[in-house]
Amino acid sequence: MKRVIEAFHVGRTSERAIGLIQVILVVLVVLGTIGITRLIRSGGDTGPDMAASLEHVVVDTVSPKPTRHTISRTLTGEVEARASVTIVPQVAGRVLSISPSMAPGMIVPAGEALFTIDPTDYELAVEQAKAQVASAEAELMQTQATAENFIKDWLRVFPNEPAPALVAKEPQVKALEARLRSAKAAVAQAELNLARTRYQLDYDARITDSRIERGQLLITTGQYGSLYALDGLRVRASLSPEELNLLQLAPGSTVAIQPEMADAAPIEATVTSVGGALSGTTRLQTAFIELPYGVGLVPGAFVSVQANHALDGEVYELPAASLATTESVWTVSAGKLKRVEVEIVDSVRDKIYVRPFDAADGVVTTEVPTSFINRPVDIRRHDGAAK
Repeated sequence: MKRVIEAFHVGRTSERAIGLIQVILVVLVVLGTIGITRLIRSGGDTGPDMAASLEHVVVDTVSPKPTRHTISRTLTGEVEARASVTIVPQVAGRVLSISPSMAPGMIVPAGEALFTIDPTDYELAVEQAKAQVASAEAELMQTQATAENFIKDWLRVFPNEPAPALVAKEPQVKALEARLRSAKAAVAQAELNLARTRYQLDYDARITDSRIERGQLLITTGQYGSLYALDGLRVRASLSPEELNLLQLAPGSTVAIQPEMADAAPIEATVTSVGGALSGTTRLQTAFIELPYGVGLVPGAFVSVQANHALDGEVYELPAASLATTESVWTVSAGKLKRVEVEIVDSVRDKIYVRPFDAADGVVTTEVPTSFINRPVDIRRHDGAAK
């Protein structure tokens, strides 16, 4: 029993020693954490966000000056015809002959008859109308002669009084004169219908569709093909309102059209109009560019449109490395860093072109972290000759 009691006391003593060691370890960990925290805080006084004890940043700067720069943009365009003309005869009849050019893809010169309609009925109509003119002329002459005799008889009886309108047959003469004018108009219409049996154009055109054959009976409400004027080709190009404003595209502006063919030379063309509304799907505006005659392009062809606009002294040229963010640069003002928002109008390789702004003592061209705002700086190298 005595040995058991002694063993119990020894065990209780060991447990107390272990507990004491654990308490000491916890205290040491807490003290170490506090010390490390104080060390970090004391070292943080030299970080970028504590301006009171910041070290100076060494940077390179440049003084921008207004420069001349040409903005260039390449747009994608599609060739189209101003209008597709439907082939519709103005008189009805049976087709007598067809031009060899009356086939899809063929070019029809101005004045060449695409097809002719049997003119027999229209020739007879002209003769009939001319006969009506002759009849009206004869009747008018007879009435005028009768009127002259009546006036003479009246003057013999009443020499001091003018002949009344009924005696002079003025109503009959006026009616016959109107009938004569109507008959002459009928002749002109008959001759016009006869001329229209020969379907032709007063401009060079290209046939896109043809559905006419010899012997076919044509009516004036039928559609028998389509064509477009060779001098009516244009390019439709889309661009954003920002690009439109940047390039200053307006009616009369000159652009260069580059066809898809590798060996094709650029074509100088003129902007004729700019769409007045944005597309509901792409939110782009449309520029219409008139093509010169004989360019050899057809509707549906894709082309590149090169548009340029010169900015004379309206921009600053800066190295691309001067950008602090996509829309700002660092400047040095009163010995400190200052971030300034800029409007970038163009970028070419390692250069950017921005609208003029207040550059203060210079634009920083070395890399600076974005958190260094208001940090004091030392200028290592300043380029005052930059444009």
